[in-house]
Order: sequence, then C-alpha cells, then structure tokens
Amino acid sequence: MNPHQILAVLVRLAAIWLFLYAVSTIMGSYVQTNNHNATDSLLPILIGLGIVALICSLLWFFPFLIAKTILPISNLKVTETPIFDNWFTLGCSLIGVMVLTKAIPALVSYFLAIYLGQKFFPGSFETDPAWSLMVSFNAFQFLVGLWLFFGGKGLKKILNWARSRRAQ
Repeated sequence: MNPHQILAVLVRLAAIWLFLYAVSTIMGSYVQTNNHNATDSLLPILIGLGIVALICSLLWFFPFLIAKTILPISNLKVTETPIFDNWFTLGCSLIGVMVLTKAIPALVSYFLAIYLGQKFFPGSFETDPAWSLMVSFNAFQFLVGLWLFFGGKGLKKILNWARSRRAQ
C-alpha cells in the first residue's frame, strides 16, 4: 500500500468513528437537558446530526481527494527525499485526524448542551464551573489537530531544528 491508500483508509475509518462518537455525544447531551414535553427540541439535534452526517459523507466519499491534498503526488516521486519525510507527514496527518475526531464532537456537545439548557431551563440553568476550561481545552485540541492535519511539514521542521541543536 502506498501512503495515499493508507491515508484514505484512515479517513474512511475516521468518518465511521466520528459519526458514531458524535451521535452518542449529541444524544447524550439531548437526554441530559431535555424536559421531555417540548416538541421543538429536536431541531438543534437534527441540525447537529445533519452537519456531522455531511462531514462524514464528505470523508467517506472523497478519501483519496483528501489524501492527495495532504500528500501531493510530487512529494512521493522525489527520490532524493528520505522516506522519513513522507511517512512523518503521513503520521502527523493521521494523528491530526484522530485529534479532530475527538475535539469536534466534544465542542458540538458542549455548545448544544448550553443551547438546550438555556432554552428549556432559562431561569435556572447554570454551567459547570469547569465548562469554560473544558471548552478551552477542546478548542486548543481542535487547533492542534488542524495543525497536525495540515501542517506536518512545520512539525518536521521543528523536529529537524531540535535534532540539529542537540547535535551541536
């Protein structure tokens, strides 16, 4: 298997995992905040599930486009580049996908819980004191995941700089 095929398989696996994780997280938030007598409470759930389904569909039907975007074919044909460069970039992208599939549903869940809580319990809903910390952590995790997904070359430069500094 070449790196594009490996990355495409991982993207499809991430689509499945993202859908299952998001459905369980969104439904868990819905069950915790629902007062069971409001009929319009399904709209935010359906919107959240629709967005996740759209993202998962794009990941499922276009994995090779994503793989070719992350690892251009020209990078694989260059013979003077060590194999480490290609596999390190691929590994960073894979780790970025895994980090993103955890951070995105968590952020959606937090904001959905706030929306539903304020809608159904406007006078008595309060957030947990750790809520802002958890949102900040997941936002940071989201940014790190994006950096790893799109910027494996930047991380490789940092690693090579650290190696050259250690050798001096």
